[in-house]
Amino acid sequence: MSIKKALLQAYRIAVLIMIAWLIRAHHDRMRVQGDWPVTVSEVKTFLPEAYRLKVDPGPRGGLKVLDSTGNQIGYAIRTMPNSKSITGYSGPSDVLMVFNADDKACGVAIRHSYDTPSHVEDVSSDYLFMESWNGKSWEEIAAIKDLHQAGIYGVSGATRTSEAVGESLSYRLASTQGEIQDDWQLRISWRDFALMIFLIFGCLFAFWKNPSFQRRRWIFSLVTILGLGLWMGDLLAQSLLIGWIKGGVPWKTLPGIVIFATASFLLPWASGQPVYCQFICPHGNLQRWAMKLLPARWKRPMPDSVKWAAQWIAPLLLLIVLITVFLHLEIDLTGIEPFDAYLLKGAGIATISVAVIGLLVSLYYPMFYCKYACPTGWLLGFIRKRAGKDHFSARDWIGIVLLMIACGLYWMPAEWILG
Repeated sequence: MSIKKALLQAYRIAVLIMIAWLIRAHHDRMRVQGDWPVTVSEVKTFLPEAYRLKVDPGPRGGLKVLDSTGNQIGYAIRTMPNSKSITGYSGPSDVLMVFNADDKACGVAIRHSYDTPSHVEDVSSDYLFMESWNGKSWEEIAAIKDLHQAGIYGVSGATRTSEAVGESLSYRLASTQGEIQDDWQLRISWRDFALMIFLIFGCLFAFWKNPSFQRRRWIFSLVTILGLGLWMGDLLAQSLLIGWIKGGVPWKTLPGIVIFATASFLLPWASGQPVYCQFICPHGNLQRWAMKLLPARWKRPMPDSVKWAAQWIAPLLLLIVLITVFLHLEIDLTGIEPFDAYLLKGAGIATISVAVIGLLVSLYYPMFYCKYACPTGWLLGFIRKRAGKDHFSARDWIGIVLLMIACGLYWMPAEWILG
């Protein structure tokens, strides 16, 4: 590799790292300076007589709940920042737990979450899960090491999010009693092994050109759609990446998908092979099958004017991501991509619409979504090593613009922009 190409590759990955650093630094700044203090109205939901909250400087580090006469009628705690290292699918959650005068839990609420919004909503609305803590003492909840053994079961369709909520509660209460130590043991499950298998086979199809093996690619394509997509739902997405940047990478609890995502970025950067986009991504494979539904004579070449406009879709979506993150807009990032649609039970209308429209367009313009409208694919393509002569292209200029916008949003407070 020439020095020029090496510098270009270093520049491209540096742009992504710098944008990620700005997002994380902004998040940390807001968490410290613009945190969400617990209010009396939140506690009143569970203790209607609550009148005032008093900070408890003791080891529990929570809030004494007082009535109008000044008598303590309960106690409230939040899981953040103690449990910030416990992440669901894409980030940690700040959970409120309220205890009554008998030191028994009487209510739980998710105050704020960096996890996938649709999953958080599913957990919040599942009263069986949210009320399963009621009646348990501080010590009982702190002693919970296995939710199932305690008779508490995750929410279907949002298992990781609900389990993270439960673990953060027990971790928060146990940490105040000196009962918990930093656990550096990796948690490896069957999902981690499954993701490694998908990654290995994706690499084999990308790098091993044996004709007999390549003829069986259609089998792997179907398995990614049914297994990785519809069954597991572990697809790379902006909501996942942003959640990790803000809340931390869950390498101890979800090592498989961390390795999977890291390899998906490093492989095209180092080898030039778009392993994830071309061979593994369930939505990309589904588009390839959709292409076969219509005869070739029905397909139309895309006009140059449409092609020029289409190439701006993904960068504009990335711009929306940056604006949403830095200005704290109430936009569910899962809705700008089709990947959450594979989680059929918890999928929102927006993500389903993006998935369906993208597939319909791909009937006439093959692989339209992958080529023009996928922001995650755009990032993977941005850092991809180019074969032959490589030069500073329009995509590199877009990278600079996105970085400059991220810098501007970081240094200019949201209240200045929003008035």
